Amino acid sequence: MSSSFAAVLLAGGRSTRMKQDKALLHWHGQELWQAQLHKLQSIGAARVLLSCRREQPLFVSDDVEIIHDPADVDDGPLGAITRCLERVQTPLLVLAVDMPWMTVAFLREQLGKHENPDQGWFFRGPHGDEALAGMYVPAMLPHMRQALSEKNLKLQHVIEACVHSGSAVTNQMSDDQAAFFHNVNTPADLK
Repeated sequence: MSSSFAAVLLAGGRSTRMKQDKALLHWHGQELWQAQLHKLQSIGAARVLLSCRREQPLFVSDDVEIIHDPADVDDGPLGAITRCLERVQTPLLVLAVDMPWMTVAFLREQLGKHENPDQGWFFRGPHGDEALAGMYVPAMLPHMRQALSEKNLKLQHVIEACVHSGSAVTNQMSDDQAAFFHNVNTPADLK
């Protein structure tokens, strides 16, 4: 991507189906959040953020900005992404901590394909738009803020509204790309 962008790792989920904090799962010799953060640090982002809960024991170097979820607000990934996008005011690549099969090569390829800094991009799979691995842009903020104010926290609805307004595009996911978006939600998924 020729223009500057930021990247954020979303690690603040409650992990209710996993029954333990997914960010702290062991993945190839390190905790999952560390593996995912390293991916974002290696793709050329001008700023790297980590969105998490204050009580999570995630310790980062000075070049990573931590954005804590407010303790008294439960607005899910939409709230976390909105807070981060408001902070950076530049295109923001979002990656969920529970997508360990996402590759640096795929992310770099997409950054090279999508050059418009005013248009977000996402992939549509069999379950709809993949909202937790894609590019959010400041032009999407009005839709995001409106959804938050209406307590409509479904990111897929926000993406649909942004596609309709022209501030985002979706790409049909190919069969070989589907594995990158696989989530680890349960112990069975991890195996």
